[in-house]
Amino acid sequence: MKTIKVNSLIFLFTMLVLACNNKENKTDTPENNTTEKSTTPKKISSINSPCDLISMEEVKSMFAVELPIENKDVVYTYPTCIYRWEEGKFTKSVTFGGQEIKSTRPSEVLIVMVKNANEAMFKQSTTVYKQPQQISNLGSLAVWDSRISQLTILSNNYMFHVHVKVSNNDTENKEKAVEVSKLIIGKL
Repeated sequence: MKTIKVNSLIFLFTMLVLACNNKENKTDTPENNTTEKSTTPKKISSINSPCDLISMEEVKSMFAVELPIENKDVVYTYPTCIYRWEEGKFTKSVTFGGQEIKSTRPSEVLIVMVKNANEAMFKQSTTVYKQPQQISNLGSLAVWDSRISQLTILSNNYMFHVHVKVSNNDTENKEKAVEVSKLIIGKL
């Protein structure tokens, strides 16, 4: 009796394994073919990072920085290029226990690049903007949000989020983000 139960369990698990393997083999083939066709880009690009489009020298020149600049070329969800330096121009105030506490923050330029982007993706990513400002004559579409100090642009099937926080002055941050974006678009 005990042997029959053990053999039955072995048979049951074997059938489940075989059924799962057969199901995976049948469903993977059509899905893979469909995915390969839809994700194959029309034009293969050698741009793999926003750091390929804007150099350390260009950042130093554009922001008139004489200090050492930290540069990170990373991939979080999308390829991201970060330039950060301690300049003391950007401060942040927080009220804690009835007292205002001010601290200096590093200045930063953060650029996120999305390949094969379209207008629908652009609109979806900018729906979180609470204070959107349309920017004309910059790529296909461009929107600035003062709250997060970020400009999102769509150009040549690329979308870039250009976050610039180098001053407490929103207008200055916006102008610099536009300048960085024009440099990027010029290299696409």
